[in-house]
Amino acid sequence: MTPSIKVFAPASVANLACGFDVLGLAIHGVGDEILAREVSTPGLTITEITGAQGKITTDPLRNTATIAAQALLDHLGITDRGFEFRIRKKMPIGSGLGSSAASAVAGVYAINCLLRNPLE
Repeated sequence: MTPSIKVFAPASVANLACGFDVLGLAIHGVGDEILAREVSTPGLTITEITGAQGKITTDPLRNTATIAAQALLDHLGITDRGFEFRIRKKMPIGSGLGSSAASAVAGVYAINCLLRNPLE
């Protein structure tokens, strides 16, 4: 059985009071969920996105989840491993709740976990 992980990254609100982007908070229950697993073909793929009404690309060169995950792989010098993502959007796109950031964080965290946490 191929190891897999499900990661949830919450939506967030920033620009609180006079804190601008310094003060923020996570919103319970709203966010992005990524199911990631290692595959035999090197590179990153997105096989499914739900909850986005077709508004988000599955192109790994243009999706924030895989762009961020690829940056982690590049930083670690990993070129010979492959990972597949299934993304479940659980917040409105373009709502100002950090949808793109949540995908990026979830993607990086999922890959780091599947690699057995090379970064703390």
